[in-house]
Amino acid sequence: MLGTFALLPASAAFAQDDCSDINSSLQVVPCSEDAKKAADFQLNTSYHQLMARLESQYRADPRLGAEYSATVKESQRAWIKLRDTNCAVEAFEIEAGKPAYVGMVNNCISSMSQERSAYLDKIAPDVVSGTNASCPSQDFAQFLPAFSANAESQKRLTALAVKILVLKRTSDPGRFLPEITAEPGASLTFPLMAAIQGKTETVEVETVDDTHMNVVDKRAGNSNIKIFNFAKKSCWALVGIEDWSLSEKELVEPARSGMSRTENLCYQRAEGLGGLGFLEQYRLTAELIEASLENYVCAAESGDPEASLSAARLSLSQMAPQLETSKVEALFKAASTTASGALGYATYFCNGNSTDYSGPCLHPEQAEKQAIRAVSMGSTDAMDYLGSTFESGELGTKDLPRALACYQMSADKNTPQGIAGVKRLVSQDPDLKASRCL
Repeated sequence: MLGTFALLPASAAFAQDDCSDINSSLQVVPCSEDAKKAADFQLNTSYHQLMARLESQYRADPRLGAEYSATVKESQRAWIKLRDTNCAVEAFEIEAGKPAYVGMVNNCISSMSQERSAYLDKIAPDVVSGTNASCPSQDFAQFLPAFSANAESQKRLTALAVKILVLKRTSDPGRFLPEITAEPGASLTFPLMAAIQGKTETVEVETVDDTHMNVVDKRAGNSNIKIFNFAKKSCWALVGIEDWSLSEKELVEPARSGMSRTENLCYQRAEGLGGLGFLEQYRLTAELIEASLENYVCAAESGDPEASLSAARLSLSQMAPQLETSKVEALFKAASTTASGALGYATYFCNGNSTDYSGPCLHPEQAEKQAIRAVSMGSTDAMDYLGSTFESGELGTKDLPRALACYQMSADKNTPQGIAGVKRLVSQDPDLKASRCL
């Protein structure tokens, strides 16, 4: 059966907990990649925090500050080259490309990056207005409630220079990427976070290492996640804020007809956050994809076929929470006014609201009807799908002349699948003649 839904990428199949006890060679590469990404992210954070500290500390002498920053940049470039060369040497005796080679290089990069992060954190050390005497606690679990209690405590325990990450629109329409800048701590608008008292499922505290902690705040929903970075010096201090929301100023004016302004903004957020999530480069991969689904569902309230199809497909991708059956069917029905939507509706009639159904088509007549509609709207995928079902009898009717006709329609549009289908059927029976597809 033609698969029209996105499959779960292999790298996403390994949860972080799966790497706490590696006992299979299949875990080596994805776990080492996760470790390398985490270390690279922390290295990038430490580097930008250092640049922020230099900008803040040398405001009185910008020329000297610029010289210091340029020296750090040159040093970092040289160090990255040294790291990569060293790790290639470490894995030299293993055949390049083998899992053991990839794992060793990744783990080497991870280890060296962690050491480099610690080194960068010690350059031009920052201070906060608080002193040891006014430090709420060296224990982060006790520090966090005291820090978040009010605007004054947050301001007092925020570093002089803070790394700020926000999502910015790129020149590629609908695509957004993180942009990192440095801001003086005193220029921020306090309070930065709502008070945190006790344990809550929507606030996650992550230990990066002995001197770095992250607080992932999801209280405003998956579309408005903020991550607060803390570093420990004489006391814990806020040194970075990551805003993983898409502000309205980064979105274009509503352009999709038939949608309200809110639905238009939801569609743009769905595209942008989903695009970031499917890169699988950020620790919020799951949350970004879930936010994409939530926003597609919002946009689909308009009945827009593209938003409806995207929501239905994402629900069945195994990368986002699965919507209830009635909702998925309604989305496919709304999407079926387009060729791709009609084909999606056809496969829904066969598979139902299942991500791994492998039995016979549940509703073959309805599936064939929708596939024919998709073909009539010019979908070559639907032509190949119908050809496949008539060739196999999957929808209850095995009809090789009709299968050949469908494949030929697709082949006439130079599709590889159609050409291969025609070649296969003719090689099996040179006397076979095409009848009709529709």
